[in-house]
Amino acid sequence: MQLRIMEERDLEPCAQLFAQVFSADPWNEPWDTGQALKRLAHFHASSGFLGVMAQRQEVVGFALGNLEPFCMGTLFYLREMCIATTQQSRGVGKQLYHALQQELESCHVRAVYLATDRGIPAASFYQGLGFRCSDNMAFYAKRLAAPPSTTD
Repeated sequence: MQLRIMEERDLEPCAQLFAQVFSADPWNEPWDTGQALKRLAHFHASSGFLGVMAQRQEVVGFALGNLEPFCMGTLFYLREMCIATTQQSRGVGKQLYHALQQELESCHVRAVYLATDRGIPAASFYQGLGFRCSDNMAFYAKRLAAPPSTTD
């Protein structure tokens, strides 16, 4: 398995994997490749983007997010991590995260943070990597009544 930094040319195959994985259990979200590509391209185009990917013949996983300046140093917001369903629980995610962490350490990043659903296997995966649910911070969300835009 090859681990390397994500490039713009990798967005399409990563979007295909993203749509496949997050449309299945336990997420069951209605992703298609076009929507996934739009999301990943947004992150790629944003300031401080950093992503790593794992591939064999095809992409089997990726992790990406953004470096953020903070008063006590640089932080990294892990926005998406995606592992092919057939590769989950085989160490691919752990290897991928460790490659990301090495890259972040070389950039002198002080901390990594993320948001995930507490009730899915990803929560246990992140805890196994040393992440802890913050006692001080909370993630808030609010649904809006506006209808979805068809021009996005």
